[in-house]
Amino acid sequence: MTVKQYARSINQMARQETGWKFSALNASSDQLEDFKLEDMARDMQSLAPELWGMLGDVLSASGQTTEKKVVLISIMLQSSNQKCNALQSIYGIFLHSCNTPQRVIHALARMGISTSPATILNAIRSLSHESITRIQAMGQTLLVGYVYDNFDVDFKTSAPTYEKRSVDTLTHLTSGMLVKLDHGVTLDDLRCSQQLWDMSPINPANDAPTLPPRGCLDLMKLHPETAHSSGLSRREQWNAYKFLTDLIQYGPEYFRQFKVSLRCPEAVDKIPLAKMTWQPARAMDINQSKVAGNIQAIAELLDQGGVGDPTEPVRGTALTMDVVDMREYVILCHGDLGTAERVQSVLERRSLEATPWRRYQFVIFVMGLFHLKMACADAIWRIFLEPKTARDDVNSLMHFVALSRPRETGKIGSNPSFRQMHEVIGYTGIALRLDAWRVEAKKENSAWSSLELLASAKPSLEMLEGLANNMAVNCVAGSDTIYEQRSQPASTRDKQQENMMLLHQYFLLYEELSWAMNEGDIGRIETLFPPWIFLFRATGKHKYAKHMVKFMTDVHFMYPERLRHAVRYNMLVNPTGKNGHARALDWVMEAANLDIKHTFGGDGSNYTKKCVLDESPLIKVYRMCHSNMERNLSLPGPTKQHAAPNMTKTLAKILTYLQEHSPNEFCHGREARHIIPDMLDKGQHILYTNDDQVDSMIDDIGRLIEPEDLTRKEIYLVINCRWVIFIERGRCRGRSLLGCSGIEGSAGRGQ
Repeated sequence: MTVKQYARSINQMARQETGWKFSALNASSDQLEDFKLEDMARDMQSLAPELWGMLGDVLSASGQTTEKKVVLISIMLQSSNQKCNALQSIYGIFLHSCNTPQRVIHALARMGISTSPATILNAIRSLSHESITRIQAMGQTLLVGYVYDNFDVDFKTSAPTYEKRSVDTLTHLTSGMLVKLDHGVTLDDLRCSQQLWDMSPINPANDAPTLPPRGCLDLMKLHPETAHSSGLSRREQWNAYKFLTDLIQYGPEYFRQFKVSLRCPEAVDKIPLAKMTWQPARAMDINQSKVAGNIQAIAELLDQGGVGDPTEPVRGTALTMDVVDMREYVILCHGDLGTAERVQSVLERRSLEATPWRRYQFVIFVMGLFHLKMACADAIWRIFLEPKTARDDVNSLMHFVALSRPRETGKIGSNPSFRQMHEVIGYTGIALRLDAWRVEAKKENSAWSSLELLASAKPSLEMLEGLANNMAVNCVAGSDTIYEQRSQPASTRDKQQENMMLLHQYFLLYEELSWAMNEGDIGRIETLFPPWIFLFRATGKHKYAKHMVKFMTDVHFMYPERLRHAVRYNMLVNPTGKNGHARALDWVMEAANLDIKHTFGGDGSNYTKKCVLDESPLIKVYRMCHSNMERNLSLPGPTKQHAAPNMTKTLAKILTYLQEHSPNEFCHGREARHIIPDMLDKGQHILYTNDDQVDSMIDDIGRLIEPEDLTRKEIYLVINCRWVIFIERGRCRGRSLLGCSGIEGSAGRGQ
């Protein structure tokens, strides 16, 4: 009698409209997102309390009984009614996204735990069709930015055939996504396509420039500094903050208590916190590394978004024949430097076309900050690791690298990856700053000869802040300190310490850029553009310097105010909606490429170009499916964000070496086999002497002189790349164009 009662309960649940029926042909992402195991458990317990209780008694010896009871009852329900397959369908899609072999899926389907591979493929097709609708709905608001990037996949053939013997298996594809424009951007802010075209230098109707030329000097004045109580400049304040955070995080345990009390530097212009809204586009069989490929990529992305010129022929890949007219609007397109060059070529080549659509007048290119960060790491490599002689001194960066990465010195010295350089800059910089703390503490009190002894003295946070301020000025090269030291007689100089001060300076510029990007402080990022432009010029990265200047001058001196706001506040997004987790859009695109190629790209016979292209719009759905399964089944959520490595022993080894060789201490008359040039000075010299901007630079420098200086002093204006020298009574006061404080020096420098 009890068995019949259980069977009757199963049949009743199978016949009722409980929401447990999943149609593969009409699958939607909402079904995946809304699926909750706890809801099924509650309904099952309500509809079949006896069966639920019996299974609880049987499974009482094992843990997680709720999940197991739901699975067992779901198997019974599907056996009674094939349409009651909600759990099996969700689990099948999950298995497919994990690249599970088909034989395994077949076995699980026979057990009643999953649906068959054919049913799963039907659900995938339905989800792909739905993604087209979602992309179009988002694109037709016009309040989106488009991000696209190339990615390469090697579809190797295990058994080459005659017709494929000469075919290159490396395939060049293009991925894309749509990102909602946040922070109050409206359609009126983007309705300026014709206004920008009227001012454009590539407009054939403009015989003469419509706007005055702008350059790097104009960028330096975007965010003027205000006086600070510490007497430090904005950059020096951040450097002091970085010295202090490294001591608190990596120094002796005593300093951990100050973490909650440490104040972050004041933001220059921080983007408000908002979680990113995005939609992956369908990947395209287009080689984006060519100009023609960019023309096709932009056109196809807009076609997927359902926008365009209604008077132009329809390309035919959109879901409907209707497109939203965007001729009056501009569209933000994000990408890396290579994309910037090719997009600029597109605009120049198409400038003679008759309509805004055909000349791509609507395209506003936005540079990717993640690739800028990669270029910064490469510039540091060119300065400190590429020259062979730069590796010879005991206090050279290569010697420090050999301590922590002895098996990677060949790779790092020849062609390092970005990740390698990022970690070299990060951990080597931490060790050097901790050693600087040891030196500064010893200056303060000769008894504090180590960080442990400093910690045993229990210094207050105020005292540590004062020491950090001193280090920000004395340990880091500035326009005044490095020149003064190198102006001394060779017998009294410490050339290795001079190199170390420049190393501190460039490492801290990189760290500040990384920190500002994570914090979403777009204003601070813009203050870092000029020094990095100079460093790129000095290290031969002229294209990056040129495009940075063009992009920034266009944003601040050509675009209308509301478009400027839209561009600046949407260069960074926050995928998690948490403080300190802002990311550049090209970084988000690279993460999506990883999912398209590897995480969800398929495996074995399913790893084909068609499969990669068809399922590329579903990476967001697959991520959501994984999160849902981890939550429903209480799975330990694997993550790509690995815990930070334990660097205690590594830092201790490096610090022992640094204490022995004293890179941060002044040693009278110490020689160096290689002198690191002042690359900021060199970069400015190249920028202002090779770019035919000397005349405009003189005008800009003249605007930097305060009226009271003109009325009180006899002035001899001497321009030497980056200094304005005021000569008075045989002495001079210099002002660095980088915004550093004035110095006292000999008048001969300007001459």
